[in-house]
Amino acid sequence: MLRISTDHWLLALRTVLAVWLALFLSLRLDLYQPAWAILAVMIVTLQPVMFTGGTPPIGIIIGRSIARFFGTLFGAVAGLVLIALFGQQPMLYLLFAGAWLAFCMYWVMLEQDEYWGYVMMLSGYTATLVSLTALGTGVDDIWTIAQARFTETALGIGCGLLMHVLIAPRFGSRDLPGALSTLLSDAADDTLAALDAQRPHETRAQHLKALLSRHQRFEKSRGLTRLETRRLSHFIPALDRFASDSLALITAIRELEVALDYLRECDDGDHWLAHLREDSVAWLRAVAQHREATPEGRPTLTPFAWDTHAVAPRSRVRAELVRQRLGEVLGLLQHGRQLRHALEKPASSRVHSLPRRRRSRATHNEHFVARYNALRVFVAFVLLGQFWIHSGWQSGYLAMMLLGVFTMLFAKAPNPAAVVYQFLWGTLAAVTLGGILLFLIFPIISGFPLLAIAIGIPVMIGTLLTTRPRWAAMGLSGAVTLMTLLNLHSTYTFSPATYINGGVASIIGTTTAMLTYSLMRQRSPAERIRTLMGAYWQGLARLMRETSLPNRARLESRLYDRLGRIVALGGSDDNVREAVDLHALALCVWRIRRLREALGPHRADIEDWLDDIGARLTAHQHHAPAVWEQLSDQARAWVDTLYHEPKIPVATVGEMAMLGHLMRTAPGAGLEAQKDTSTPPTDTHREEAPHAG
Repeated sequence: MLRISTDHWLLALRTVLAVWLALFLSLRLDLYQPAWAILAVMIVTLQPVMFTGGTPPIGIIIGRSIARFFGTLFGAVAGLVLIALFGQQPMLYLLFAGAWLAFCMYWVMLEQDEYWGYVMMLSGYTATLVSLTALGTGVDDIWTIAQARFTETALGIGCGLLMHVLIAPRFGSRDLPGALSTLLSDAADDTLAALDAQRPHETRAQHLKALLSRHQRFEKSRGLTRLETRRLSHFIPALDRFASDSLALITAIRELEVALDYLRECDDGDHWLAHLREDSVAWLRAVAQHREATPEGRPTLTPFAWDTHAVAPRSRVRAELVRQRLGEVLGLLQHGRQLRHALEKPASSRVHSLPRRRRSRATHNEHFVARYNALRVFVAFVLLGQFWIHSGWQSGYLAMMLLGVFTMLFAKAPNPAAVVYQFLWGTLAAVTLGGILLFLIFPIISGFPLLAIAIGIPVMIGTLLTTRPRWAAMGLSGAVTLMTLLNLHSTYTFSPATYINGGVASIIGTTTAMLTYSLMRQRSPAERIRTLMGAYWQGLARLMRETSLPNRARLESRLYDRLGRIVALGGSDDNVREAVDLHALALCVWRIRRLREALGPHRADIEDWLDDIGARLTAHQHHAPAVWEQLSDQARAWVDTLYHEPKIPVATVGEMAMLGHLMRTAPGAGLEAQKDTSTPPTDTHREEAPHAG
């Protein structure tokens, strides 16, 4: 027997009450189309349910309500402009309305902010809803239609938001301190495990994936904070900053493990590691076990006191490298602990020590994916419009309306064709149920209470279906299509031919959207992951060759953005590990180039060597593991040379040593394995060691 949880019953109650309130106010105010107000309630409430499986946090409802308000406003204005300019020119209307849809789709696919993307999505299909309704019912009423669409959507938004606020609201931001504590605790545990013993690559990859999932939980809670509570509003810059620092923490742990592997190769490596463990292990255990304790100052890693004549240069460089990386990890953990304490005690004096400025951000934009989605929505809209115009089909505008909605609504879904296929079944069910309501139930009822009950039952069923992953798309599509077909302003008009035309148009519009996604398939997740990995390599090549260094914060944010997309696309553990390896490699190159002034007489030769590697990557030449081992040997040859240069800082030598070790772990091996193995590497000959000054 299928059990329905209390949360799902509460969700159904909120939705039904919001629909009843929107319907009552629409009828009371004699609005143009009460179904539009109900439709706004259903979409604002139920679309997030498809992804959460239950009542969404109030922050999501608030964010989507605001975005839908402004998106509808902009879309209504765009619809007015389209009709004003091309209302008497059907072909020009199709081209420019399709172009507007394509433009909005392009922006939706590139925009990383969920709510700005939602604004553009609403702007796109609301413009077509307004203009197509005017074309289908009469251009003379365009101003009334645009005004009614905006007014009734705003009414529906307000009713839905009101019920979510009044009836058992869920505050996702309340999970923020716990999400942050879990992330810090797991990071500290991971650091302790790395200090304790060398771990296999498979274990490292599993822990990396776990840390990334903790980061995503923190990011989700952080995103709701600015919408749900004003109590934490002054923490927004610090939260935004730690959103970057938490990913930097994950990378720093990865680099620490590489440095530890490098130190353990030395005969006296355990001796120097023992000093670092003595300074840091107790503090790390406190972070891992006492999540809510008042943060104390981070431990100071005592500088090594060694005899430069007795300790080999190799040991000194490797031990100092571990000390630097461990210091970075401890500093980032301390930042997180201070933020965690401040969230619990906003009146604490420690709040004033938190960062007040946001860190600059940069994203990796998948322009090809955006262009392709824009192209297919334009092609589908124009072709269906041609059929509508040349066939003279009176209800064809309804098909085009649903096509615009569905192609915009699910463009970011991993498999939009499958989602729209479920929508098709929901549409068929809605057409059948709508006919029963219009021609069998509505004629025999009178008064608002009976009308509310007749509409509330299918709304409740659709809401409960939407909470089930298997039936979510059917529930939402059934509700949307039903509200589109129920012309509540003319409830008792017996016109089966008009209803059948509208039902067929809804089915054709949904089918066309499904065929569009099926015939014009987007790149698969595997192909997009390969493109993202290629972008990592291209970025590394530019970093090695360009004369000016990019801002580190922007560089890191772009790399982290790619990593987040790889995880979201379902990248394997190998993909994630390779991306993190390349991230570490890019930061290592950045540090070497930042310290280039300290290379003394070797600066020009080392920069030429890096430029040569960048040229290979730019030329897309194959780099077999043997070649990466060769490059690693060259880096180590540079290290051996720099050991004997007393004026070169240990930090600079350590970065060169880290670069050599990262190359030896062959971050490109996974990428090369995906290439055509029938083509032999183009540049695998052994080279001489680089000229040492």
